[in-house]
Amino acid sequence: MDAYIRFGRNLKAAFFKARLDVFFKPFVDILLKLAWLSKLSYWCSQHNALDYTDADAPNFRYDKRYELYQFILESQKLEAELDYLEFGVGKGYSFQWWLEHNRHPHSRFWGFDTFTGLPEGWGKMKIGTFSTEGEIPAIADDRAQFAKGLFQETLPAFLSGYKRKDRLVVHMDADLYSSTLFVLTNLATLFRPGDLLIFDEFAVPTHEFRAFSDFVSAFGVKYEVLGAVNRHLQVAMRIAG
Repeated sequence: MDAYIRFGRNLKAAFFKARLDVFFKPFVDILLKLAWLSKLSYWCSQHNALDYTDADAPNFRYDKRYELYQFILESQKLEAELDYLEFGVGKGYSFQWWLEHNRHPHSRFWGFDTFTGLPEGWGKMKIGTFSTEGEIPAIADDRAQFAKGLFQETLPAFLSGYKRKDRLVVHMDADLYSSTLFVLTNLATLFRPGDLLIFDEFAVPTHEFRAFSDFVSAFGVKYEVLGAVNRHLQVAMRIAG
């Protein structure tokens, strides 16, 4: 073990002295993506035996996410009173779906978004992509509220006065690693067994998947994957005890 440690230290010192970072810098992003793609591939192989999956018809169809929602709604009995938090609302299509499919008068729905698009680049998508020009969805439902701005600004303010009800459903469509990780770590102490987590871009290895992996590692979160569609792009899971 001592020899292994010495070797590691010497290798690190040689790397620093030779400034090999200059050589590897052009390849860092692709190496990072390959590493996380490998982790994602392994994760998916461990979560293929699901209650709901489109593995037999893997062609991409974005509206499959609504089929996954319907399965989760029915199997988890989500017609009852709940709190629904969505991060990354955009035009509000998924937010509206949940409003329409949970009609309990005491359910509460909050949507968080800048409504001015991505605050940083996401792959080939530039800052401002997905902007609604600052307009929040025109939704006529008294149970719905929106928090406009960066999550780093709106979520702490929300949590300072928030008292959860019986069950929590969190819909993550933040896209970015930084945004997803910020939300999950801030909600960590709220989660209870039976709460639901839904991801809309889970299979992007260096963003939502990476953020979830770091969150699980840091907080020791136990979970059960309930369903996935579009090759694990959309994933639903339940917090375990």
